[in-house]
Amino acid sequence: MGTSDSEPLIRACWLSWLAVATVDQGEVAKALGLTDVRETTWADGVELIDEVAHDEEEPFSAVVVILPRRGWTLVVGPYFGLPYPQQTAHVSELCRKLSERFGKAQLFFHSEQNDGEAWLIAERGRIIRRWISEYPELALGEPFGVERRLLDAYGITGKPEDLDPNSDLAGDWAATWGDCWATTVADESSIDPTAATAEAGSISSMWVAVAPAFV
Repeated sequence: MGTSDSEPLIRACWLSWLAVATVDQGEVAKALGLTDVRETTWADGVELIDEVAHDEEEPFSAVVVILPRRGWTLVVGPYFGLPYPQQTAHVSELCRKLSERFGKAQLFFHSEQNDGEAWLIAERGRIIRRWISEYPELALGEPFGVERRLLDAYGITGKPEDLDPNSDLAGDWAATWGDCWATTVADESSIDPTAATAEAGSISSMWVAVAPAFV
C-alpha cells in the first residue's frame, strides 16, 4: 500500500519515544537489541503506536521505528516511557549510552490527557537535562532552550523542580506545564513525531520490532 497526503498523523494518549542523531536506523536497531524487525506501512505503524500506548500489560516490548528524517531516527513505544518508575533508570542509562555512540540521544513522553510531560537530553555520554513532571525529584541538569524561555515567561527564574508544590506559581505552571510539552522541546531539539508525515511514494515507511526485556 502506498502513502498519500491523507495518511494519519502519529497520535496517542500517552506517547513515548527515543530520538537518536543518526540516519542509520539499522545501527540504532542493533544498538537497542531489537529483534523480529519487519517493515510496515505508515498507516499500520501509526495504528500500532496508538494500540501499544493503550496496552496496560507489561513488558512494553513492541516498538515502531520511524525511518530517518532530518538526521534523526525515532523509535516509538511505551518501552521508552520515562515516567514509568520501573523503567526510568533503565531508559535513562540506555539513552546516555546511545549518546556516547551516536553523539546525541533523547527521550520524550507526551500526554494528550495532561497527565504529564517528560524528556531527557543526552550528548556525548552526558545527561544534559532530565525532567519528569510527575516526579520532579528525579530532575537532572538545568533547564535550557525552550524550557528555559517558557519558565521565564511564567516568572519562574529557577528550576521547576525547586518550586514549592503548594505555591500558586507551581499550580499555574502545572495546569498546562506552561505549554512546555515534550513535543515542544522535541521540535526544537530533534523532531516532534506528532508533526511528522508519511513520505510520498514510500511503501514501507516504518519498522515494527521487539525490544529486549529490561535487565
